[in-house]
Amino acid sequence: MKFTTAIVASLVGTSTALFSKDQPWGKRDYACVNVYQGIPDNSTVSAGQTVRVHFDRKPTGRCPDPLNQYPGSNYSVWLYNNPVRKLDTISFDQSIKIAGDIKEKAGVVDVTIPKDLPQVKDGSLWYLRIDTSLSTAPQMPSLFNAAGPFTVIRA
Repeated sequence: MKFTTAIVASLVGTSTALFSKDQPWGKRDYACVNVYQGIPDNSTVSAGQTVRVHFDRKPTGRCPDPLNQYPGSNYSVWLYNNPVRKLDTISFDQSIKIAGDIKEKAGVVDVTIPKDLPQVKDGSLWYLRIDTSLSTAPQMPSLFNAAGPFTVIRA
């Protein structure tokens, strides 16, 4: 029985560790948003804390150049807890939109981690995702950057 419990526990840890935040979270989803200030991976933030996120869409090696010719729609910022890849989609325990209607040209947004976060099984598996879509591009792809995992502690 102890052996089975140890195997199951290690598999649960492995599935969480295998989540790659830079892989597409859905169809036509590309990691083309650059975030160069925000929440560092494996860090700790407090509920109620404000975090400044700097972003842009300058060309990188992981994003197809043709996408740069299309303007991005307004950006949104989301918190996700415990995202897990299931085939070609992502499931998660909780998601919370914490900012929206951010103009692409702004390049910076201050986001506040909500004080009233829902209870979750693992408070160390939060991810912050900033995303936009290219509504004038063929097939209207979405672009994103995800930071995490990080821990949120209640103030």
